[in-house]
Amino acid sequence: MISLDVATDRLLHRPSYLKAFLEGRSEELELSTGDLAALDSIDKTQLVETAVAVRSSLLQRKHRGSGGIEQCWPQTLAAWRTEHNDDKLHVFTDRFMESESFERYREVHHIGPGLCLEEAVFRFFEACDTGEARVREHEFLAGLCKALAINSAPSFLIGEPLRRAPAGWFAVSMRGEPQLFAALSGRYVSGALTPLLAELLLSEKTPDQLTADFDVDEDVVAAALARFESLGILLPRP
Repeated sequence: MISLDVATDRLLHRPSYLKAFLEGRSEELELSTGDLAALDSIDKTQLVETAVAVRSSLLQRKHRGSGGIEQCWPQTLAAWRTEHNDDKLHVFTDRFMESESFERYREVHHIGPGLCLEEAVFRFFEACDTGEARVREHEFLAGLCKALAINSAPSFLIGEPLRRAPAGWFAVSMRGEPQLFAALSGRYVSGALTPLLAELLLSEKTPDQLTADFDVDEDVVAAALARFESLGILLPRP
């Protein structure tokens, strides 16, 4: 059994749960007899209107730094629209709000730590294999780092591929050519990396080992490390 509060939340955020309620399939609602009676007193017309508004607001909601879903995911959403014949994104909204990724998203964080909207959408697109893998990861990392440039100590969970840096956060996408995404001292930073530069940021090898691996002069590695240190991506060497 679930509580009435959880059921109310599902009515607003899960189209399949709302459909079961409207069609009288009470055995699918996971509620006690008393809670079923309480739920049945709800104005169904108003409930449907509220649920539609909630789903619509998901696309319209703006976030500091990354904008809204459509601003954060232009190419991946274009691929979704084509793949699912879903110009108005009704199918996307319904499926996303039914997903495990959305379940882990926290719109308000006082109820416990959870994913930010950017990562929840990314995980959903990953599970659906929407568009190009490189594009969707780049759009995710760009949106998240733009948000982190505004708030470097957020209340949502942050995991791989994001890493802590002395001046903020950074990630290196290895899908396609290496690409840096970072939020450093309140600024969003992005740019292409050579394989050597990517290894300097991600590998646990020493500079001497990387000098040998890439057959470059040690001055080249030293200059790259100095640049990363000046940006606040790496700690200054002793």
